[in-house]
Amino acid sequence: VETTEGPVCVIAGPGAGKTRTLTHRYVYLVRDLGINPKNILCVTFTNKAAQEMKARIRVMAGDLDLGQICTFHAFCVRFLRDEGYAIGIPRDFVVLDEEDSSELLAEVYETFAIPGNLLKFSAAMDIIGNFKDSSDYVKDLACTSPEALRQRALDSNDISTRLFYGYLWAERKIFGLDFDDVVWGAFYILDHFESVRRKWQERLQYIMVDEYQDVSSDQAALANLLADLNKNLFVVGDPDQTIYTWRGSSPEIMLRFPKTHAGCRVVRLLENYRSLP
Repeated sequence: VETTEGPVCVIAGPGAGKTRTLTHRYVYLVRDLGINPKNILCVTFTNKAAQEMKARIRVMAGDLDLGQICTFHAFCVRFLRDEGYAIGIPRDFVVLDEEDSSELLAEVYETFAIPGNLLKFSAAMDIIGNFKDSSDYVKDLACTSPEALRQRALDSNDISTRLFYGYLWAERKIFGLDFDDVVWGAFYILDHFESVRRKWQERLQYIMVDEYQDVSSDQAALANLLADLNKNLFVVGDPDQTIYTWRGSSPEIMLRFPKTHAGCRVVRLLENYRSLP
């Protein structure tokens, strides 16, 4: 809790007190060190978990502005509302949920003659997700016209490539962004625009991530980039409890954390840690 500077990785099993440690550290930063909550980004994976975390902190520290305790998705949506103009993303872009994505996919199948008996929606979304495994595609989504994306899809002999550019065409028509888009979009802007990156790195002096075993490559890349100036990245989790592998998470990301962050302090709590000398 009191090791506030530099990267820290806490690995512990169920019930060991990981989230409790994170919330107490947050309170220590705000109440004892005087850090403004606006300078702390604390992310988790569900809105329910974020609300529970806020409730715990308010019990200990009073009524604070805890808007920066949120999901990765919520943070990135807010970021793009403010900074998306850098690559032409309008402030009123549409946030797509799974149902919206399925509707767009149905339109893509019909428009580009993709047979449903050959490629199920679940497999199609996996293919699209693989194409979106880095921020390279963001410029195509944000800066390429719908007509050009449509033509690129029509010119593609490979069904996977046709599917991907067809999906980008469907998104671009309504300027809709799905979960991958908002995270990679935020990363792309931070990575390519130094003034924006510096502003947010200076603003977010401390980055904390709960359930770090469930981060995907884009979320890990975003957290690393935001923390690159101050190096104060604090993560807690249990690699044995990864549940979002279908969405790109991997326990290896957490296990690699100490090796990829110089000077990282690692805390490992065993199940019987209370009885250890």
